[in-house]
Amino acid sequence: MKPIAIVGMGLAGACTAWQLWRRGAKFRIIDSGRRGSSHVAAGLVHPVTGKNCTVADDFAMHRDEAQQFYHECESVVKEQIWFPLEVLRLLSLSEQKKLLPKFQTGPAVEWVKQIFVDDRWPDDVAIALKGGARLDVVAFLQTSRVFFSSLGLLEEREFTGPSDGEITIMCEGAQGLMWGSPIPWQHRCAKGEILTVHAPSWQQSRMITGRGWLVPIGDDCYKVGATYEWNELDDEPTAVGLLYLESIARNLGGDDYTIRVHDAGIRPILRKSQPVAGAISPDVYVLNGLGSKGSLSAPWASRCLVEHLLEGVPLHSRLSLENYFATVGRPA
Repeated sequence: MKPIAIVGMGLAGACTAWQLWRRGAKFRIIDSGRRGSSHVAAGLVHPVTGKNCTVADDFAMHRDEAQQFYHECESVVKEQIWFPLEVLRLLSLSEQKKLLPKFQTGPAVEWVKQIFVDDRWPDDVAIALKGGARLDVVAFLQTSRVFFSSLGLLEEREFTGPSDGEITIMCEGAQGLMWGSPIPWQHRCAKGEILTVHAPSWQQSRMITGRGWLVPIGDDCYKVGATYEWNELDDEPTAVGLLYLESIARNLGGDDYTIRVHDAGIRPILRKSQPVAGAISPDVYVLNGLGSKGSLSAPWASRCLVEHLLEGVPLHSRLSLENYFATVGRPA
């Protein structure tokens, strides 16, 4: 088996590195040190997502694998990065007729703990859900970086091109989809802005979703998000975004808070926040498109790609680059 070079050490690259290390494969990581969306991601995992309250049919499988994967990383780096959380999904009066039945008789039922009215949102129905979690993405990337650097496996520099006799895995996130790629990706990358706030009075231990989201991160701090911007794709926070995020903070938390950080990043999205992996040339592979659900799907996607490279296991149809190109057209 040829040695492997991983290009980029965001969520996709870090998970791929762990998969290779656990299997004793020969590899190195090349990373420029530039911040990508992984470095500002909230790392949310919850079973019922989107405006239509859908449950992915593979959510339970991906969550179990992700939890085990990150726990194994914790055992090596000696720092907690995976935090199970109860989720509170709020349904406004206008949503209840359409969406409440999904929690009473639909696929979301298995994740429901309780349906009630919370005094803080008296006009809403509150649905407590099990199965939620938060990955501390920043801590995961930082501890992974320190670990692989200590083993002499991390090269902090710009990538200048594939080397002969080596397999290259491109894990460049939005940068790899938008700028300088030889592949005409039909991406749907979106800029997202989030806040980190300090709010001792909120006293909230659950992830709150509906009209945005709010998640506790410890020490009376919370992340609040998020915006979606499809056109102005840069990593600069905006005044418009700040106004929107503050409205979410007041709605879900309250008026008493102090802003610590206002961040922005570009989500790498190819198709419905589902990742894509496969060969773009004989010795060059890609893992990208993790999108907003990357914390959940990255362990599974990286494992599938590594098993494909090391053991010849066919890539899952939902992950396969061939299937992606069959949909959008393979470049000449």
